[in-house]
Amino acid sequence: MLGLARAIGEAVAAHHGAVDLVLTGGETARRVLDALAVTELDPVGQVHHGAVHLSTPDGRSVVTRPGSFGDPDSLRHIVQALRPHPMERKVTS
Repeated sequence: MLGLARAIGEAVAAHHGAVDLVLTGGETARRVLDALAVTELDPVGQVHHGAVHLSTPDGRSVVTRPGSFGDPDSLRHIVQALRPHPMERKVTS
């Protein structure tokens, strides 16, 4: 699990700009946040039962969810909560 946390930390650090995170599993989420040196999270709201939307001091959104929570659409709902205004695709004839 520590290797996964480090890999995610490196990928996020290599990305230019803030990266929102969806983290499942309490221990995994904690290790990823530690790898990113995130020491403070402020609650924003609840996406659904068990899925908590948080923000970091630098403006990044983080959603945590226990691994055993959520219906089959849980991750889709979380992504929609992070990106509430998806780009609409126009179909032209």
